[in-house]
Amino acid sequence: MAAKNRDEIREELRHIAEEFARLEELRAHRDEVIAQAREANLTQREVAFLLQMTERGVSKALTSYRLRTGTAMAS
Repeated sequence: MAAKNRDEIREELRHIAEEFARLEELRAHRDEVIAQAREANLTQREVAFLLQMTERGVSKALTSYRLRTGTAMAS
């Protein structure tokens, strides 16, 4: 791997920061859609299957979304 100059490294760091920002936006959108799916009575198992996640991961995403938005937990 060839050595990069400072400007190339700076540009690469900016690009990485932009990608992480997009990833965070995508995660936030995913969590919102998970909440909508649960409100529409899709099961946690189905949501997990469709997102290729574990049911525990879906539960954590939903909890995180509800904490961020102040949405009351449904029974």
